[in-house]
Amino acid sequence: MDYTLRPRTLGTLLDNTFDIYRGNFWLFVGISAIPNGIVLLLQLAWMGFGAPIKDPAVLNTSPWESVSVVTGILGWFVTLFVSSIVTAATTLGVSDVYLDRPTSIRACFSRIAGKAFRVVYVSFVVGLIVGLGFFLCIIPGIYWLGKYGVAIPAVVLEDITGRQALARSSHLTQDAVGRVIVVSLLTSIFAGAMALAAGAGAAALDSTVLHHSRILTGAAAQEIISTITEILFGPITAIALTLVYYDQRVRKEAFDIEHMMTLMGVPKDLASGASVS
Repeated sequence: MDYTLRPRTLGTLLDNTFDIYRGNFWLFVGISAIPNGIVLLLQLAWMGFGAPIKDPAVLNTSPWESVSVVTGILGWFVTLFVSSIVTAATTLGVSDVYLDRPTSIRACFSRIAGKAFRVVYVSFVVGLIVGLGFFLCIIPGIYWLGKYGVAIPAVVLEDITGRQALARSSHLTQDAVGRVIVVSLLTSIFAGAMALAAGAGAAALDSTVLHHSRILTGAAAQEIISTITEILFGPITAIALTLVYYDQRVRKEAFDIEHMMTLMGVPKDLASGASVS
């Protein structure tokens, strides 16, 4: 499908989000499945390791308490890292599709290597800022969600630092914070609704088939369903925010003209200067 660069309405952005997701389903599912699948295998292996130890008296001893704390911190970092990498690779995939460039799962991951920790840093800082805002009074959290909503696309698609990505997002979303909030919330609500439906299905399955057949424990089944849901629906918000990033660049920086001139062979620095002037 041809996605001509031009300012888009909110409804068109959402339509394009699901068009790109459906039209490139295996690309985005593949990007999400590889890291999340590895993490799932590690989680299932850890469950198998910890399963024989069920005595609270044993679990509450100092060595096991220390192991639990370390495991919790390590699990949190792995989750943050995997989520950030998947979001970054998805952003690159969306960019390629949107700008009509050839792409693949391997190509998306190969370009992340030099930016991985910058992406993780931005993900952590934005999550911390938004979480603090929700904790304080909810409203600041919602506002900061919009203000820093395109920080990850900025750090992935531009040659800037993590700190610069936050300022970049603040600049691009100026006077458009509401649009970013609506896009983020609507896509997150959709993904969350799908996750709840999948969780309810998993619970029903666990109480019938799995419970009697003893194929999987309830915790293992829940982890599998949760991972599958994340693989299937996690990319949607990342796709939407990447489109918002490009839409704001078109509106504020005439990126459509810059991109057209680049395709015509004009050097990138001259194309950027012409689009700004």
